[in-house]
Amino acid sequence: MKNISTPISVFFCVILLISACGGNNQSGNQSESSNADNIKLKQYIVQGQRLYMTYCVACHQKEGTGLAQLYPPLANADYLMADQSRAACIIKNGLQGEIIVNGVSYNQVMIGNPNLTPLEVAEILTYISNSWGNDAGLINVKEVSKWLDNCDS
Repeated sequence: MKNISTPISVFFCVILLISACGGNNQSGNQSESSNADNIKLKQYIVQGQRLYMTYCVACHQKEGTGLAQLYPPLANADYLMADQSRAACIIKNGLQGEIIVNGVSYNQVMIGNPNLTPLEVAEILTYISNSWGNDAGLINVKEVSKWLDNCDS
């Protein structure tokens, strides 16, 4: 007598596997999207750190602590986290005039980086907005492009 239980159990295992993977399952798509966003966030942070070390570290320091009363901290910085679009514009165009960061006044000129692309600004902003106690998530390049188009000159 032939043993048919093995082919039948294999068949049911395959059906179970297919239904578990669910080709059109929305939560599966959300999970894939979330995975892609996490990967993109990590890529932006890695690239943003490299750019930060090139353009920002001299004034804002490696740990984002700023430099005495001259340059403000980025670590746990209320000014940075309050307005990401403003921060993008500052990275690209610089800043002149007094600002208050965590209750302390700073009035040092920040030189802009006009040659940075919107992607590079998004990467730097993602890095600094997710380091040293900051937690903003991914700052998307499409959003940054729009913000940079609307910067006050």
